[in-house]
Amino acid sequence: MIQTAKLFAASLLAMAPVAARAADPAPPGLRFAFEERVDLETPEAAGEGPRGAGNRIGLLGGTVRGPRLNGTILPGGADWQLIRKDGCSEIVADYFIRADDKALIHIRNVGLGCAPDKARGAYARANPVFTAPAGPHEWLNKSVFTSTIEPVLDGNGTLRQVVLRFYEVL
Repeated sequence: MIQTAKLFAASLLAMAPVAARAADPAPPGLRFAFEERVDLETPEAAGEGPRGAGNRIGLLGGTVRGPRLNGTILPGGADWQLIRKDGCSEIVADYFIRADDKALIHIRNVGLGCAPDKARGAYARANPVFTAPAGPHEWLNKSVFTSTIEPVLDGNGTLRQVVLRFYEVL
């Protein structure tokens, strides 16, 4: 543990120093990495709890396409939602991507979805954390990412798919 802390401190010291900036620093940029289209099972209610109602949605599979990653979403993952009383849902999705080169990549995407209100429209964002093997996909382990989430409804208004777009924070 102490050795890990020393290595982390040394890596921070090795970074180029940043000059003090004005009170309004420029925000970090974003670079589009890939898009997922994920097919969903019918939601399964998990009951009411002290912070809201639980909901589980199984992931049936899907596609991954983009300039930095291509592959498939493996069936068997799940999206756990805590539907809060304020109209927002805490989201935790846990699943695997099989890259086109057969690499297996784990993703845990934690976020928040809120219905539109007077202050803004619908909001759904998440922050994924990847575990990728060494090699061509290890860049996923070395950056912070954010994602957008868009629901896709069928003709009856039932949620059947979500489209997620992943961006690397620069």
